[in-house]
Amino acid sequence: MNAPIPKQYPVTDAVNEALAVTLRGCEELIPKEDWIKKLAKSEATGVPLRIKLGLDPTAPDIHVGHTVVLNKMRQLQNLGHQVIFLIGDFTSLIGDPSGRNSTRPPLTPEQIKANAETYYRQASLVLDPSKTEIRYNSEWSLPLGAMGMIQLAAKYTVARMMERNDFHDRFKAGTPISVHEFLYPLMQGYDSVALKSDLNWAAQIKNSTCSWADICKRNTAKSPNVF
Repeated sequence: MNAPIPKQYPVTDAVNEALAVTLRGCEELIPKEDWIKKLAKSEATGVPLRIKLGLDPTAPDIHVGHTVVLNKMRQLQNLGHQVIFLIGDFTSLIGDPSGRNSTRPPLTPEQIKANAETYYRQASLVLDPSKTEIRYNSEWSLPLGAMGMIQLAAKYTVARMMERNDFHDRFKAGTPISVHEFLYPLMQGYDSVALKSDLNWAAQIKNSTCSWADICKRNTAKSPNVF
């Protein structure tokens, strides 16, 4: 049985304006074509897009560099879209390996809770709270359990994971890589699946976007995620 042909929506002036807002100050949009289709569908149907920014509460305060991404998300809120402000309380237990030349020490649950308390309050100084959904990735990561984690890990290969710059460079240098660090990009991708996000903002990609996109694609039949 042939799959139904996706409906094509017109690319209006409003869509082009939203695209220009998205691209302004954005280093890379992957894949751009899918984002245009999502914007066109949203414009035609009146259904807002879901835009995610995930931050691990690794410090008591949001870094000043995050205000660039928060301002971009506020611009998209002004166009009528919904922002998901994701606090990575579960992924903080693993430790983000991005850009690291050694294993990042994981935070304790007490440290994570203390840091997370200030994050949304600070982000709300930029974002519109009425168009912001705050979530914690422990909501779906903890119920996943050992069996779910094994099933998720089975969808990905070590060879593909080693294409990330951080893991590749550490392996070449003979620097230890802990097995649990491979879980971090897996769970980041799974966050996007669980939240049904349309656009995923990252302040710094570090060759990891392909990992998130692959994980999302392999775990959902919905339209592609954009990064």
